[in-house]
Amino acid sequence: MRNKFSYKIDDFDELIAKLIYYTKDYKFSCLLHSNISNMNVPKKYYQYDAIFAFDSIKSIKSNNDSLNKLQSFHNKEKDWLFGYLSYNLKNEIYDLSSNNIKNIEVDNLTFFIPKHVFLIKNNNLYIESIYSKDMINTLYSEIMKQTILELASKEIKLKRRDSKKSYLEKIERIKENIQRGDIYEMNFCQEFYQKHAIVSPQNLFLNLNKITKSPFASFLMIDNISLIGSSPERYLLKDKNTVISQPIKGTSKRSLNAKEDDFLVNKLKFSPKDLSENIMIVDLVRNDLSITALNSSVNVDKLCGVYTFNNVHQMISTVSSKVKTNTSFTDIIRTSFPMGSMTGAPKFRSMSLIEKYETTKRGLFSGSVGYVTPSGDFDLNVVIRSLLYDAKSKYLSVSVGGAITCQSDAEEEYEECLIKVKPIFESLKFVLDEK
Repeated sequence: MRNKFSYKIDDFDELIAKLIYYTKDYKFSCLLHSNISNMNVPKKYYQYDAIFAFDSIKSIKSNNDSLNKLQSFHNKEKDWLFGYLSYNLKNEIYDLSSNNIKNIEVDNLTFFIPKHVFLIKNNNLYIESIYSKDMINTLYSEIMKQTILELASKEIKLKRRDSKKSYLEKIERIKENIQRGDIYEMNFCQEFYQKHAIVSPQNLFLNLNKITKSPFASFLMIDNISLIGSSPERYLLKDKNTVISQPIKGTSKRSLNAKEDDFLVNKLKFSPKDLSENIMIVDLVRNDLSITALNSSVNVDKLCGVYTFNNVHQMISTVSSKVKTNTSFTDIIRTSFPMGSMTGAPKFRSMSLIEKYETTKRGLFSGSVGYVTPSGDFDLNVVIRSLLYDAKSKYLSVSVGGAITCQSDAEEEYEECLIKVKPIFESLKFVLDEK
């Protein structure tokens, strides 16, 4: 049974920073930050300004029959769950396997029931906790007394997992698959990394979020693994019987010159390549959602809308459905994961070819982080524009990808990847090792 408390917030950003630093020694914590005041996207899709959960009561980690185990766990506990779905979960849903390099060890899924859930909305803080009123007052006081120790960041040299030459050659080979009719589109990713990196995940997140202010930013710590995320993309939101997916396909850089920035918006809006990429993934999402949807309830609420964020313009579509009665939340995940924007179309064949062309296992990258409510509603992002850090092995990873179609130009695809990760590189003093 959770006790509920409320507080007025004087400084939202200060609270977020203090929560992150206060919980740095906990094995389980999760922040989901909407940066809602910064966006020009419809606010109706965002239920909280931020959610923070920490300190585990119970947890579930699984690598087989994972979604059934997760559903049983939730049915029994009927409580808040926070955690992740790894891209590797696809191997359970589909008859697939992964033999690529694995540098950061994650389970197919991990979720935890937190002792404390902090829900922040309109400068109000609502706490759902197993603590009593006196205990939560003491905890809140300790959090607000927390000193924020911002460490000076050092330049980090990231290496390419694939050389640029290898990347360009693979794009041409993927296009050959498309021309043969194997697939229509494939999301192809590359990794930048450093071994023996000494970093502060808390500093990395606060610095990155200050620069990007993305609507699905996330900071997740589970054991020795940290996710520092600035994702602009939602995988799925379930609110009662409504499900919403918001796939992204189409990215443009921004300009400090207002006239040129408007030009870039319009160029993206009418780009044949980006429109075709987005529409193909919308069709895939519609098909996925239709499996659990009531007849005639799948709708494209917004097709190929272009939205402006701090560092990029993005083409985003919104697809919704009404789910059938007695549909479990894991049924919705099972029939739509991995998200089409991170696979391609057709999904199964694209995922097979991803394993062929990519060098490393994606793991948590292009998976999802989010929460499940006690009633079985949920909100899950897409893990992109993010860093992964293993505090035990000191391995730091940044992956990025893009949709490859028959219209793709290999050099332009490479440059688009760099546009996507540029804010991460610049804000965190990352540079590419050209060797």
